[in-house]
Parts: sequence; C-alpha cells; structure tokens
Amino acid sequence: MRSACALKVHRIHSLQLFQIQQRHHVRRLLSQLTSEEAGRRASQLAQESLLSSSSSTTTTSTTPSHHLNTLLAHAGMESNMHNAPMSPPLHLATTHTRPADGVYLTEDSKYGRMDNATRLLLEKTVFEMETMGLINNANNLDEDDHDGDITPASTIPPSFAFSSGMMAVTALILAHTGPITVILPDDVYHGVPTVLNNVFLRHNVTIVKVDMMDVNSVIEAVEEETKDKKDIIVWMETPSNPLCKVLDIASICQRLDPIKKKDSESNITTVVDGTMVSPIITRPLELGADVSMHSGTKYLAGHSDALLGVLTTSPETPRGKELAPILRSVLVDAGGVASAMDSWLTLRGLRTLHIRVERQSQTAMAVAQFLDQHESVAAVHYPGLPSHPNHDVAQKQMKNGMFGGVLSLEMKDQVEATAFAAALQTIQRATSLGGTETLMEHRASIEPPGRVTSPPGLLRMSCGLEDEADIIRDLDRAIAIAKQVTSV
Repeated sequence: MRSACALKVHRIHSLQLFQIQQRHHVRRLLSQLTSEEAGRRASQLAQESLLSSSSSTTTTSTTPSHHLNTLLAHAGMESNMHNAPMSPPLHLATTHTRPADGVYLTEDSKYGRMDNATRLLLEKTVFEMETMGLINNANNLDEDDHDGDITPASTIPPSFAFSSGMMAVTALILAHTGPITVILPDDVYHGVPTVLNNVFLRHNVTIVKVDMMDVNSVIEAVEEETKDKKDIIVWMETPSNPLCKVLDIASICQRLDPIKKKDSESNITTVVDGTMVSPIITRPLELGADVSMHSGTKYLAGHSDALLGVLTTSPETPRGKELAPILRSVLVDAGGVASAMDSWLTLRGLRTLHIRVERQSQTAMAVAQFLDQHESVAAVHYPGLPSHPNHDVAQKQMKNGMFGGVLSLEMKDQVEATAFAAALQTIQRATSLGGTETLMEHRASIEPPGRVTSPPGLLRMSCGLEDEADIIRDLDRAIAIAKQVTSV
C-alpha cells in the first residue's frame, strides 16, 4: 500500500495536471471564438463590472466615473446605445403623437415646451458637471415632485435650461413668494439690477446692496430682512462683472445656515452666478450654495452663437430640494425654455469647455501681468494677481490654479479708454464674454443711466483663444496710440 505521504503527493500532481488540462481546454475554446462573439462577451463583462462597481457606491449611475474634462468631452453622447451617434441629435419637433390608448409612457415626449429631448440632454449634462464633487447626488432627487403633464423629476436632474441668462434670473424670482428681498453685491452684472428695477419693483421685490467681500455685511443684511418674514435671495456673483471681486461662497453659506435653520418662516436662498468662470473653475453647489446660475451664452456654449441660461439646484441643501420642482414648474408652465438649437449648440460647446477655459485663463494671467506692470495702466482687476484684495479666497475657491479668462483694466479717464479701445486691431470691440475671440468693452457707457457703477476709464476684457503674444502686442500698440492721441 502507498504511504499516506505518497498518496498526498499523487493527489497534488493529479490536481495540477487537471488544472493544466482545464487551461488548455479553455484556450482551445477561446481559439474557436469568433471575433463577434469575443466582442459581445467582452462588452457584457465590462457592463457587469460597471454595474458591480456602481452597486458598491452611493450612485445609481451606469456610466463610468471620470474626471470632469472626460465627462465634457463626451457631452451629449449616448454611449450605451448599439449604434450611438458621436454628435447628439437635434430634436426640432414641437409635438409628438399620442399612443392609441391615450397613455403616455414615462419616456414619451409630448410637447416641446415640456420635454424637448435635446434640452433635457443638456440639462442632464449640466447637472452632472455642477454636482460632480457632491455625494449622493443621484439618490437625493425627489421622486414625488411631478404632475401628470411633466416627466417625473426622478428621471430629470434639477438643472433647468432657459431661453437666456436673464430668463433664468427672472425664473428664480418667480419661484419665490412676495414680498421678496434680493440682497445684491455692490458690483454685479448690470442686467440683474435692471430687471429688478424695471420689472420686479412693481411686484413687491426690493433690492438691498452690500459689499459681499465683507461676510459680516451679508449676515447683517439677512438678519435685518428676516424680521419681516419674507423670502430672501442672497445673490452672489463671483468673480463680479466687471471689477472681478471674489466672494467667499463657502463662508457666506456656512454663516447663513444657522439663520436658515432658526427662521423657518423666511425662505432664504443662496444663489451664485458663476458665469465669469464656468463650473470648470468654481462649482458653487460644492461650496454650499442652493442654486448655481450661468449665462450659457458665455463660456458653456463658448462660440458667441447661442442664447441660453441655466439654473441648477443643489440636491443636498433643503432649500435646493424645495426649489427644484418649483423651478421646473416655472420653466414648463411659463414657457421660457431654451430652444432646441441653442441647447444643441451649448452641448457642442461643452465638449471643449475645459480646454477653452484652461487656455483662456492662461492668456488672461499673462495679459494681467503685462498690464499690471505697464506704467500707462491705472489699475488691473484680476483674481490671479497677488495684489487682488481677495487673492487668497480665489486660490482656495477657484480650481486647478485657474482664475478665469476675464479681467478689467482702468485707463486714466473715459477719453483715454475710448482711444485705447479704438486702436485695437486683433482684439474686437464687442459686448459679451467667453467666446473664442478676445473682446474689449467700455462698461460705464453700456450701463443704464442713473445706475452706472463702473469707473469711467474701466474696460472689461474677455480673453479668447488667440496666441497670447499677439494679444499682448495689440494691447501694447493700442496703449501707445491712445497716449499719442490724448496728448495732443
């Protein structure tokens, strides 16, 4: 009889032989696979792996987790489709047929004002971009906030695309109940106080302006307004337009949280207009804001050919959750929706947003440094300069060492500023910002009479994608010509 030791060795050898035979068998089977079968099997395993990894996290997404620039490079792509187009379809239809039984399926489109597919795709993409750094964003959507005429909120992220940035501002006011106080920064895009003064003062809306770089001033203003138990909107714009002031979003939101919890009768909403930098640089919802607003006309679309505004509500703050269904109702019921074409153009723009903003920020920094050292320039306003009064906040709040593509410079007076702008050749004189071309605008002359806040010699500059050496050369030449003209 074999010894126990010899028997054990025999069994081990037999097991090893069996394993070797099995591996050879698998190899033979694999060698018999067609390429089509191998592709299908590999795709299935990849999907199973993705589902397995997503089930162990807080998100229900079936899309791979990527960095923001990767997400945006694929903006609008339906990668899980069998034969997906590399560019999202443009849905121009305003109405769709109804099933014979009269019952719409959840995914059915009905009428363009309610659920244009291109606009919904843009809203989904913007939401993913705005909330990339938040936790549990997919599980915080309220599944009960819908009615029979609108696709359930559980399938639509709380981003809302409007026909313009100013329509987004208007919708936000309409989502509140009067009397309303809007607390504004002392430096803000002139369109916001214009619509408040020209339209909403007739509807029980008042304006309070404070220096929001002083957080205490914001808190004092809010505490004063809560005495009347009214809806309060704390409107932050950072960097500001045109003086590029930087507000500490996190500090303001954190200081307001105890007031929100203590005073349940006053609806306090924190809103951040981040148009000047885009979510590539600052994502307000990550810093505690209830709503993030962008004029999509600017950086998001990025080619000076689309008119669009976007609001995204926080899926984490109580006020953000409350506002989501109200804003959806304002969007759909009042009808100020973004057009299908502008939504498509903005989706296209999002694909290059990261690389555009990166390049524009680099150019703006070089231009700001050049102008800051030029003896003929009275002042330069740019968050990236160490001399900026809130440079430390900008470094903390603005991502990846980028400070945006917009800066402002001041000449001696309006005469010199006008001559300087007129001498520009490569840089174009035009309003707006965020496009591929570098633009210059004299702000005081475009602001409404009686509400001019910009210094008379101030020019706002939006850096485009030209070579920075060409831009600096144009600036240098224009300054020399302006000096020559004004010295006569």
